[in-house]
Amino acid sequence: MNTLEHLRELYAYNDWANRRIIRALKENPSEKCRRILAHLLITEQEYYERLFGKDSFGFDFWQDLTLEECGNLAREISERYEKLLRRFEEEGLSISAQYRTSEGAWKENNYREMLTHVVFHSSIHRGNIMLKYREEGFTPPAIDYIIYLRETKYI
Repeated sequence: MNTLEHLRELYAYNDWANRRIIRALKENPSEKCRRILAHLLITEQEYYERLFGKDSFGFDFWQDLTLEECGNLAREISERYEKLLRRFEEEGLSISAQYRTSEGAWKENNYREMLTHVVFHSSIHRGNIMLKYREEGFTPPAIDYIIYLRETKYI
């Protein structure tokens, strides 16, 4: 499997895991978890924009979204990444994007690096959500990658 195919698979998993978190929060609301989810999704959106050179100077990555807004943003951003990854060839992942961070620093990374960062960042924060959810006495959804594969690839 090449990097592009792997990224496509990871973004499908990312969407699956985000949707599971949203469903869990609909059943057992948690303000702390919803705020972390909003951050995760807003970051996914902002990094998509950064791929095209968006200036993020002063951007607030911790905006408060309702659960409905989170659901809408999750669908929208998943569709954007899916379309982007469908249009690419393996060589396209080496394209560089220049952008300004929220602190105002100019940076340059290639698409491969940025797309990989988004998946890792989201995974980290889903882990934060899982911990908080347990601390609040709820059973979090199963969102392990291997479970995704078992449920979607090996049925």
